[in-house]
Amino acid sequence: MALCSSSSSRRPTTLLLLLLLCTSIVNVVSAQPLASSQAKALLRVRRLLGYPPVLDALRAAPDPCALPPTPALTVACAGGHVTALSVLGDREPDAAWRAALPSSFSSEALFTTLTRLPALARLSLVRLGVWGPLPGPKLRRLQALQQLNLSSNYLYGAVPSELSRLYSLQSLVLSKNWFNGTVPSLSGLQFLEELDLAHNRLGPAFPEVGKAVERLVLADNNFTGRIPAGVTSLGQLQFLDVSGNRLQGWIPSSIFALPALRYINLSRNKLAGQLPTSTACAEALVFVDVSANLLTGESPACMRGSSSARTVLVEGNCFTDAKQQRPSTYCSPGALAAVLPPPQGNGGGGHGRGKGGVVAMVLGIAGGVVASALLIALLLVVALTQARRRHPEVSVLPKSPAAPSARKGDGGKAHAKTTERIITPADKRHASQAARVNTLEVPAYRVYTLEELQEATDNFSSSKFIKSSPLAQHYNGQLQDGSRILVRCLRLKPKYSPQSLVQYTEIISKLRHRHLASIIGHCIVNDQENPNIASSLYLISECVSNGSLRSHLTEWRKREMLKWPQRVSAAIGVARGIQFLHNVTAPGIVQNDLNIEKILLDKTLTSKINEFSLPMISTSKNGKVFLETPFAVHEDNDTGSAHNVERGDKQDIYQFGLILLEVITGKPTESQSQLESLKILLSEVLTEDPERLKDIADPAIRGTFAVDSLTTVAEIALNCTASDLSCRPSIDDVLWNLQYSMQVQDGWASSESLSLSIKSQG
Repeated sequence: MALCSSSSSRRPTTLLLLLLLCTSIVNVVSAQPLASSQAKALLRVRRLLGYPPVLDALRAAPDPCALPPTPALTVACAGGHVTALSVLGDREPDAAWRAALPSSFSSEALFTTLTRLPALARLSLVRLGVWGPLPGPKLRRLQALQQLNLSSNYLYGAVPSELSRLYSLQSLVLSKNWFNGTVPSLSGLQFLEELDLAHNRLGPAFPEVGKAVERLVLADNNFTGRIPAGVTSLGQLQFLDVSGNRLQGWIPSSIFALPALRYINLSRNKLAGQLPTSTACAEALVFVDVSANLLTGESPACMRGSSSARTVLVEGNCFTDAKQQRPSTYCSPGALAAVLPPPQGNGGGGHGRGKGGVVAMVLGIAGGVVASALLIALLLVVALTQARRRHPEVSVLPKSPAAPSARKGDGGKAHAKTTERIITPADKRHASQAARVNTLEVPAYRVYTLEELQEATDNFSSSKFIKSSPLAQHYNGQLQDGSRILVRCLRLKPKYSPQSLVQYTEIISKLRHRHLASIIGHCIVNDQENPNIASSLYLISECVSNGSLRSHLTEWRKREMLKWPQRVSAAIGVARGIQFLHNVTAPGIVQNDLNIEKILLDKTLTSKINEFSLPMISTSKNGKVFLETPFAVHEDNDTGSAHNVERGDKQDIYQFGLILLEVITGKPTESQSQLESLKILLSEVLTEDPERLKDIADPAIRGTFAVDSLTTVAEIALNCTASDLSCRPSIDDVLWNLQYSMQVQDGWASSESLSLSIKSQG
């Protein structure tokens, strides 16, 4: 018995010794000193970041891993390797946004150094003034990364696609930077729970994420289009903020019923239509903000007023049963048909097909159709009345009398292969908000007589002749009241009658924008042998008399005043004009044959696109929409062929890129080989040493530009002239980057003025 008792008493002692031994082994591993290469990498990070005070502790610490963690600095290690580095600086954004770091700073060098910490699982560099592009190939080497936070810095350029290869990533925070362009697909990151890209310039496509996302923050960017249906399948989503973008269309009502959702903010977008009154809200939902959109009808029952359990913000919409709402006309300009979401089956709580919802839908659609029909009828009556009053020699009929004869000669076939259709002002569903916001007070559009134009141009004399293009002949003119005009004489294809051009001229009269040379009238001339056929169309435009943009880059008198800020401002104006053309109708007005000679400047140096495409929107037998010019070509040229809508916008972007290159260098690119050489040179300079751009830039602008502003415009120009169509940005992205370039220029100019002021006082 004693023997048994002795054996039993020794067991706890043995277990205790084993436990102490294991603990000692763990402590030895965790206490293993940091490898010297890792310690040197930390000190190099400190130097590259400009010796921020928060990293002073690294210099004096014999072992950085032993530093006690603080909110400003945390260094965690395991097995002699750094596994976590968290630094919170105090470098808040200001006008001189790169003043915190030397001009020699390189984000490439910083992340190259960080790759020497291969075990890094958590990296947070916040408010440290870090600027430059985010080098994707370097980040990809940090395969252990689970958390990456680079918020509140000045990182710009694209979000690198290499982030989608960091398969261990759980949290990605890039908010409050200057990133732009499309976000790469992150749907392959199966462990990603948090994505925060707020306060950048990203867009236009909504990011793709995996099913594990719990927190999705995209506020204050440039995302457009509809909220993707895939968002409603994110079963783990708890926090969603897409406020301050340009999202459009209806809101999928089932999004409010996501089981884990606690917070949703859709405010400050252009979301429209009605939410079904039976829309269900998740029980966990404590905050809803749909304010400042274009929502109509009644608000859903679960969003009617705030309570202690749920805060709801609906102000700034057009709800009929809520306070602080806008007039219904604000959300439905032009008495548009009701915008309702498509049937969602059991979505939105499973009540989307109830009797009330069906009745509301039927009444909404019926009311919208009646209102639209009345509006279109009214506009047609007004158009016909005005046309008869202004142009009595033209018989305005609802149907072309030339149609029967055309069918006769066609062997009795039903009708032609294509029918011309114009997106009229009445059809505002296809017009962008820009068409209404950017309307200018310019001379009223009217119909001119041929006699008036002959008098204004001295009977189209050679002294008034400007130039001839494949589509038109151009003349200067002066009306009786002394105002100067430009007249374009365009020969029409023989299939058009005067009556078929009524809608066409109506839409032309609405193309008014600050950065377009407005068309102020027209004159239709009938064929002498067949009065039912229109032979020519004269378009009368406002005269912009301060020369072309090219003349301001080449003529020495004008070069004196057109320095870098004025050049960027002119480029922004051109981009805004292109944006208007691309968005004013659906499909947009594209393939505008842009060149720098067609960009005119007025006396205030406001840039205006003088000539742009004026197509008819046609539909083929199979229903495919395309753009077709109604004008005959004067020469052997394919300019008059049908426009490729899908590629036309990319062609405009390419031609705008050529304009930007000439704005930078002051010289035209006279051949394709010369263009390619310039692009290669710019790419090398931007990669190796952006300061060398000073040697490439037009000598006339030296001393007037911030290198960073010039760099941004050069990058835009290279992207616009990319050989691969898919690599060319949208006009929205181009405009956003140009505006950013101007902000950088303004900040530089302010700091330069302050520096000169201090020197003069000294």
